[in-house]
Amino acid sequence: MLKLTDRDWVLFKVGDVFTVYTGSLMARDILITGKIPRVTVKETNNGIDGYYRKVNDKNYRTLTNFISVSFLGGVFYHPYTASLDMKVHALKMKDKEYSKGVALFLVRAIRSCVSKFTYGDQLSSTDLPRQKILLPVNRDNEPDWQFMEDYINTREQKLLNEYKT
Repeated sequence: MLKLTDRDWVLFKVGDVFTVYTGSLMARDILITGKIPRVTVKETNNGIDGYYRKVNDKNYRTLTNFISVSFLGGVFYHPYTASLDMKVHALKMKDKEYSKGVALFLVRAIRSCVSKFTYGDQLSSTDLPRQKILLPVNRDNEPDWQFMEDYINTREQKLLNEYKT
């Protein structure tokens, strides 16, 4: 079984690994019930506050396959298309797309680096890229995406096997 101690770990600035996007304020009266999840700062239900139709407004934007980070430090993976409320940031990898395993590994690592933020000390779009995230690295001291994927898949398989017995 893979162990976290099987790799060296290095601190990376969030802005060096991810492109950071920020949500926008949309008046409640223009949001009409639909199928697109709206990610807010809620700590439950992956931050989803409701499902709405696409809005024809310059401030409305959607992202697909991203990790959301609220100004309070809530972190969730969204493999689907969703819109972001104000004070919700989105992280997309600079050089590749998330796989489920890598994304779930990163959610845990990102939560560790932003858990210190509170309502009185909010995570801003300028603070987030400067935060440091601890990641396992390969021989070239680059994030070891394959290890992250394999680690999560191994853990998931172990839990499934325990559940079946």
